[in-house]
Amino acid sequence: MIHPSHSRKDLIEICEVFNIEIEDIYDQPKISLVSLLEAEIEVMPEIEPEYEFYFIDDLEGLKRYLQSPNQSKNITIATKELVMKDARKLISYCKSGYDIYPHFESKDKVYETGKIVAEHCDISTCRRAIKLLNEDRSMPDKIEPIISNRMRKQLERKELVKKTTRGQFRSRQGSFKISFS
Repeated sequence: MIHPSHSRKDLIEICEVFNIEIEDIYDQPKISLVSLLEAEIEVMPEIEPEYEFYFIDDLEGLKRYLQSPNQSKNITIATKELVMKDARKLISYCKSGYDIYPHFESKDKVYETGKIVAEHCDISTCRRAIKLLNEDRSMPDKIEPIISNRMRKQLERKELVKKTTRGQFRSRQGSFKISFS
Protein backbone atom coordinates (compact mmCIF):
# COMPACT_ATOMS: atom_id res chain seq x y z
CA MET A 1 0.00 0.00 0.00
CA ILE A 2 2.67 2.57 0.99
CA HIS A 3 5.00 3.51 -1.86
CA PRO A 4 8.66 2.71 -1.10
CA SER A 5 9.82 6.25 -2.01
CA HIS A 6 8.50 7.49 1.36
CA SER A 7 11.39 7.48 3.81
CA ARG A 8 11.19 6.43 7.44
CA LYS A 9 11.53 10.08 8.45
CA ASP A 10 8.62 11.02 6.15
CA LEU A 11 6.41 8.30 7.64
CA ILE A 12 7.20 9.44 11.19
CA GLU A 13 6.32 12.99 10.21
CA ILE A 14 3.01 11.83 8.71
CA CYS A 15 2.21 10.03 11.96
CA GLU A 16 2.96 13.19 13.93
CA VAL A 17 0.98 15.52 11.68
CA PHE A 18 -2.10 13.30 11.49
CA ASN A 19 -1.92 12.15 15.15
CA ILE A 20 -1.46 8.48 14.27
CA GLU A 21 -0.22 6.76 17.40
CA ILE A 22 2.30 3.98 16.91
CA GLU A 23 4.19 2.56 19.86
CA ASP A 24 7.96 3.20 19.88
CA ILE A 25 7.68 5.02 16.56
CA TYR A 26 11.24 6.38 16.70
CA ASP A 27 12.74 2.94 17.37
CA GLN A 28 10.96 1.17 14.49
CA PRO A 29 12.84 0.32 11.28
CA LYS A 30 11.14 1.41 8.06
CA ILE A 31 9.73 -2.05 7.22
CA SER A 32 8.04 -2.37 10.62
CA LEU A 33 6.87 1.22 10.52
CA VAL A 34 5.23 0.68 7.12
CA SER A 35 3.30 -2.38 8.30
CA LEU A 36 2.24 -0.72 11.57
CA LEU A 37 1.16 2.45 9.76
CA GLU A 38 -0.85 0.47 7.19
CA ALA A 39 -2.59 -1.48 9.98
CA GLU A 40 -3.33 1.72 11.92
CA ILE A 41 -4.76 3.47 8.84
CA GLU A 42 -7.07 0.52 8.14
CA VAL A 43 -8.73 0.81 11.58
CA MET A 44 -8.92 4.62 11.65
CA PRO A 45 -12.42 6.00 11.10
CA GLU A 46 -11.20 9.44 9.90
CA ILE A 47 -8.42 12.02 10.14
CA GLU A 48 -8.31 15.74 10.71
CA PRO A 49 -7.76 17.71 7.48
CA GLU A 50 -4.28 19.20 7.10
CA TYR A 51 -3.71 22.24 4.86
CA GLU A 52 -0.19 23.42 5.80
CA PHE A 53 2.05 20.61 4.54
CA TYR A 54 0.15 17.92 2.75
CA PHE A 55 -3.18 19.54 1.81
CA ILE A 56 -5.08 16.36 2.61
CA ASP A 57 -8.80 16.51 3.41
CA ASP A 58 -9.71 12.99 4.49
CA LEU A 59 -8.51 9.44 5.08
CA GLU A 60 -8.88 8.52 1.40
CA GLY A 61 -6.65 11.46 0.47
CA LEU A 62 -4.01 10.24 2.92
CA LYS A 63 -4.18 6.73 1.43
CA ARG A 64 -3.77 8.15 -2.09
CA TYR A 65 -0.82 10.25 -0.92
CA LEU A 66 0.92 7.24 0.65
CA GLN A 67 0.28 5.03 -2.39
CA SER A 68 1.78 7.53 -4.83
CA PRO A 69 5.52 8.30 -5.09
CA ASN A 70 6.82 10.90 -2.67
CA GLN A 71 6.60 14.31 -4.38
CA SER A 72 9.51 15.73 -2.42
CA LYS A 73 11.80 13.03 -3.82
CA ASN A 74 11.35 14.12 -7.45
CA ILE A 75 15.04 14.92 -8.02
CA THR A 76 17.08 12.10 -9.53
CA ILE A 77 20.35 10.98 -8.00
CA ALA A 78 22.33 12.22 -10.99
CA THR A 79 20.69 15.65 -10.84
CA LYS A 80 21.23 15.85 -7.10
CA GLU A 81 24.92 15.03 -7.51
CA LEU A 82 25.31 17.78 -10.13
CA VAL A 83 23.48 20.33 -8.00
CA MET A 84 25.53 19.38 -4.94
CA LYS A 85 28.74 19.72 -6.95
CA ASP A 86 27.67 23.19 -8.13
CA ALA A 87 26.69 24.17 -4.60
CA ARG A 88 30.10 23.10 -3.29
CA LYS A 89 31.77 25.12 -6.06
CA LEU A 90 29.73 28.17 -5.01
CA ILE A 91 30.69 27.66 -1.36
CA SER A 92 34.35 27.36 -2.35
CA TYR A 93 34.02 30.51 -4.48
CA CYS A 94 32.57 32.43 -1.52
CA LYS A 95 35.14 31.14 0.97
CA SER A 96 38.03 32.03 -1.35
CA GLY A 97 37.13 35.71 -1.16
CA TYR A 98 34.85 35.65 -4.24
CA ASP A 99 37.72 34.69 -6.55
CA ILE A 100 36.16 33.17 -9.69
CA TYR A 101 39.26 31.21 -10.70
CA PRO A 102 39.56 28.13 -10.87
CA HIS A 103 35.85 27.39 -10.35
CA PHE A 104 34.14 29.68 -12.88
CA GLU A 105 34.93 31.59 -16.08
CA SER A 106 32.99 34.76 -15.21
CA LYS A 107 30.71 36.39 -12.66
CA ASP A 108 27.79 35.75 -15.02
CA LYS A 109 28.49 32.02 -14.84
CA VAL A 110 28.56 32.26 -11.03
CA TYR A 111 25.18 34.00 -11.07
CA GLU A 112 23.68 31.43 -13.49
CA THR A 113 24.95 28.57 -11.35
CA GLY A 114 23.48 30.27 -8.28
CA LYS A 115 20.07 30.48 -9.98
CA ILE A 116 20.19 26.75 -10.77
CA VAL A 117 21.26 25.81 -7.23
CA ALA A 118 18.54 28.07 -5.75
CA GLU A 119 15.88 25.84 -7.30
CA HIS A 120 16.96 22.97 -5.03
CA CYS A 121 17.13 24.71 -1.65
CA ASP A 122 15.36 21.88 0.11
CA ILE A 123 18.92 20.53 0.26
CA SER A 124 20.86 22.15 3.12
CA THR A 125 24.11 22.53 1.14
CA CYS A 126 22.24 24.48 -1.54
CA ARG A 127 20.66 26.79 1.08
CA ARG A 128 24.11 27.44 2.55
CA ALA A 129 25.61 28.14 -0.88
CA ILE A 130 22.88 30.66 -1.75
CA LYS A 131 23.18 32.32 1.66
CA LEU A 132 26.93 32.78 1.16
CA LEU A 133 26.48 33.87 -2.47
CA ASN A 134 23.96 36.55 -1.46
CA GLU A 135 26.69 38.13 0.67
CA ASP A 136 28.72 38.80 -2.53
CA ARG A 137 28.20 42.47 -3.37
CA SER A 138 29.34 41.99 -6.97
CA MET A 139 26.26 39.88 -7.84
CA PRO A 140 23.70 41.77 -9.96
CA ASP A 141 20.73 40.72 -7.76
CA LYS A 142 20.06 38.72 -4.66
CA ILE A 143 19.06 35.15 -5.43
CA GLU A 144 15.93 34.00 -3.64
CA PRO A 145 16.19 30.36 -2.47
CA ILE A 146 13.23 28.24 -3.56
CA ILE A 147 12.10 26.15 -0.59
CA SER A 148 9.02 23.93 -0.46
CA ASN A 149 6.34 24.70 2.12
CA ARG A 150 7.12 21.45 3.84
CA MET A 151 10.82 22.28 4.24
CA ARG A 152 9.99 25.83 5.30
CA LYS A 153 7.78 24.46 8.11
CA GLN A 154 10.52 22.04 9.16
CA LEU A 155 13.04 24.88 9.30
CA GLU A 156 10.62 27.01 11.33
CA ARG A 157 10.11 24.15 13.79
CA LYS A 158 13.86 23.64 14.05
CA GLU A 159 14.39 27.36 14.69
CA LEU A 160 11.67 27.35 17.35
CA VAL A 161 13.33 24.40 19.11
CA LYS A 162 16.68 26.21 18.99
CA LYS A 163 15.18 29.34 20.51
CA THR A 164 13.44 27.47 23.32
CA THR A 165 16.38 25.24 24.23
CA ARG A 166 19.15 27.82 23.93
CA GLY A 167 20.54 28.96 27.27
CA GLN A 168 19.37 32.37 28.33
CA PHE A 169 20.94 34.82 30.73
CA ARG A 170 18.88 35.56 33.83
CA SER A 171 19.77 38.02 36.51
CA ARG A 172 18.30 37.79 39.99
CA GLN A 173 18.77 40.22 42.81
CA GLY A 174 18.97 39.38 46.46
CA SER A 175 21.26 37.57 48.82
CA PHE A 176 22.44 34.08 48.11
CA LYS A 177 24.23 31.53 50.22
CA ILE A 178 26.61 29.19 48.41
CA SER A 179 28.21 26.29 50.23
CA PHE A 180 30.70 23.72 49.03
CA SER A 181 30.81 20.37 50.78
